[in-house]
Amino acid sequence: MAKGDKESFRFIANALGYKMHRTAIKILGSSHFEDADDVVQISLIKVWQTAPRWKNKGSVEGYIYKIVFSTCMDFIRKYKNAEEFKDNYFNLEILDNINNTNELRKMLLKKIQKLSKEQQEAILLHYFSGYKQKEVSNILKKSEKATESLIIRARKKLKTILPKDILEEFLHV
Repeated sequence: MAKGDKESFRFIANALGYKMHRTAIKILGSSHFEDADDVVQISLIKVWQTAPRWKNKGSVEGYIYKIVFSTCMDFIRKYKNAEEFKDNYFNLEILDNINNTNELRKMLLKKIQKLSKEQQEAILLHYFSGYKQKEVSNILKKSEKATESLIIRARKKLKTILPKDILEEFLHV
C-alpha cells in the first residue's frame, strides 16, 4: 500500500473497515452512526494519502486506529456546537442525558490525548475497539507484559486526572 498498490489498500480497507466504523461509533456515540461513516471515509483517505510516509514502527492496524481516533477528535471539535451534530429527541430529559454522555466522552478523549502515543493506542484499542490485551499486543508488536504495563500506566495516569464516575463508565475501572 505504501508503494501505491490499490489492491493492498482495498484489502486493508475491507479487512479493517468494520472495526474502524465500530471504533468511530464508540468515540462519537451510538447516535452518530452516519457521522461514523463519514469519519471512516475521511480516515481511509488519510490512510491512502499518508501511506507512502508510513514508518514500520508498529502495526498497520495500530496506525490506522490512530488516524480514526484523530479524525473523530477533529470531527468532534468541528461540530461540538453545531445543531446538526445533536440528535433530535422528543424527550428533553433524554436529550440532556445524551448530551451529558457526549460531554463526558469528549472530556475523556481530551484527557486520553495527554497520554503518551503508545498509551493512547493501547487504551483506544483495548477500551474503545474492544480488543483483548493479547490482541492489542499483536497489533502494537509488543509483548503481552509490555502492553499490560502500558495499559496499567495509562489507567493510573487517567485516575489522577479524571473523576471516578467517568473512569467507571468508560474504562470500567
